[in-house]
Amino acid sequence: MIAWTPSLSVGVEEIDAQHKELFRRADAFLTGLETRSRQDVAVLLSYLRRYAVMHFGEEESRMRESGYPAYREHKAQHDKFLRDLEALTVEHARRRRPGLEPMRVASWLGRWLMEHVSSSDVRLAQFVISRTA
Repeated sequence: MIAWTPSLSVGVEEIDAQHKELFRRADAFLTGLETRSRQDVAVLLSYLRRYAVMHFGEEESRMRESGYPAYREHKAQHDKFLRDLEALTVEHARRRRPGLEPMRVASWLGRWLMEHVSSSDVRLAQFVISRTA
């Protein structure tokens, strides 16, 4: 189960709302994981790409506007997520293959979300909040 909890709050309402939605979608995918089809996995991968580009763009804009000193490192994490997501998407789309195992996608996504939000995004939010206080 991938669930957003108050302990993952970064303290910036807009970012928290986006994180909650991302966690909600990931958790919905996990519900009934054993029955997920190849098409279900493709839909999740497509959604993740669109949502990540939008969300990362907003976070990166905040970082630039606030003069966040760890911008490059944080953006590099976003870029790696997108590269990894693209690699998974390509692997899943290969013809004459069964596609990705849903549990593999869920495990990768859950691990990334928990690590990134609880560390990198919390540090970013603390910096942004300190600049506006």
